[in-house]
Amino acid sequence: MKHFILNQLIRLIIYTLKLFSRVRRQSIAFWLGKVIIKVSKKTRLRAMKNIANALPELSMQQREEILTRSYQTIVFGVLESFWLSDLENEIDILCDEHTLSLLQNKEGASVASMHMSCYEMAPFALQQLTWPITTLSKIPSYIKSAKNIYDKANIQVINKNSDNYFLKLLQASRNKSVICLHSDHYANDVKINFFNKKTGAPNGAAIISAYSKVPLLLCYPILQKNGRYKVYIETVNANHVKSNKTDIDNATQAIYQRFEEIILQHPNQWYWSYNRWRD
Repeated sequence: MKHFILNQLIRLIIYTLKLFSRVRRQSIAFWLGKVIIKVSKKTRLRAMKNIANALPELSMQQREEILTRSYQTIVFGVLESFWLSDLENEIDILCDEHTLSLLQNKEGASVASMHMSCYEMAPFALQQLTWPITTLSKIPSYIKSAKNIYDKANIQVINKNSDNYFLKLLQASRNKSVICLHSDHYANDVKINFFNKKTGAPNGAAIISAYSKVPLLLCYPILQKNGRYKVYIETVNANHVKSNKTDIDNATQAIYQRFEEIILQHPNQWYWSYNRWRD
């Protein structure tokens, strides 16, 4: 009963928000984000710690400003995930010809993405250029229509809560699907250096490149001041990662080196509230 009520409430909120213009929805999301991050003490402290680890040279006021803006952007992005299919004309994709040829080689590709602006904008932008696209997501059981959102946006999704989800990803890759994975969160897969600090990271994108022998790419979206999304697609490894631990680890580190550069360039677009720098 609790999940049913929550699901209905979410549907009502989404329905109500879609009655407003997109500009008005952004204003509402930014206001909501500012309120939530101000009253959510634990979330705020975790996020501030992550910003301090990544950008220790900033003052407390500068960190506060980055936190507020990044959280506002993420709240808006999370809401926009519920109407992805309506955003086709709100994105500009930047991808050089070589990367585009790798993406459209019909053999598939492995793409690492980040928790920036609209989380699912990366796979959505990719499917504008090629198909099929498969992503991985923890789909809450109480959001009954969650998978329909991906289906409507022409994205195949594998539920991370399901059994053998990584084997399903590998199978999708072997069926020539482009695999897009959030790769900036903490995991025990491999030890990497991130902003001059040792931590753990997921190596799924590198493993899929190695096992399926497909190019390794990187994709991230930036919400512009005019409300449009600029989505960047880049090449990490034009061939494929070699299937040994050293090369997989090195490829993951290369991804994280690029993540650092992106975060430094767009600090108010990246948001991660959990302890990112665990040993």
